Amino acid sequence: MHLPNGADKRERILAVAEELFFQYSFLGTTLEMICAALRTTKPFVYYYFKNKQEIFETITWRGSVAVMTAMKFPADDMRPAHVKLAEGLHRFMAACVANFRSGALAYRDTASLRPQFQAKLRRLARYFYADLCTIMEQGRADGKLSFEDTMLTARAMVSVGAFMYAWYAPAGRVPPDEIVRALTSILFKMVGLRAKPMRVSDRLRVHTSKTR
Repeated sequence: MHLPNGADKRERILAVAEELFFQYSFLGTTLEMICAALRTTKPFVYYYFKNKQEIFETITWRGSVAVMTAMKFPADDMRPAHVKLAEGLHRFMAACVANFRSGALAYRDTASLRPQFQAKLRRLARYFYADLCTIMEQGRADGKLSFEDTMLTARAMVSVGAFMYAWYAPAGRVPPDEIVRALTSILFKMVGLRAKPMRVSDRLRVHTSKTR
């Protein structure tokens, strides 16, 4: 894996380890493999992390936080619920694509996580679903969304991003941004949201017009 010159050494360890964990799982990856990929020694890694477990949980936590905070909005954000939901769902799917390797670890290698760490992830998920369901129900009450069971719909939407690791290939025929747009569009349809996610070119035009 090639990182930019001057990349933080700790980040190099995490990037290399993430790729190995994704390919070989937690149990199938050894510290020796991580050191070999880094072309370094164990003392170098131990300077930044206590052990392989800490590396694994750091990667898993970072990816989970990126995905599971997508529906957080400031308390003074007074925009309609359906507008915030559209933005939040796009952020959620963008985070799923950007962190699909680390996000996969929490689902695929759950048994390798310490019980207390699993509890942290469950807590994070509860807050995410609470935020998502609140916005969904407000949007439905406003007449802007259409769906039946709130939690069932929310879980179905999350599953669209949660299991991307089973099929997603960053170097595939569809660019990552188009994957985000297409999957976000699917999420919109699941809640009856009448909007179309913007493409990169559209977002750039909006940003340019605002800065003129």
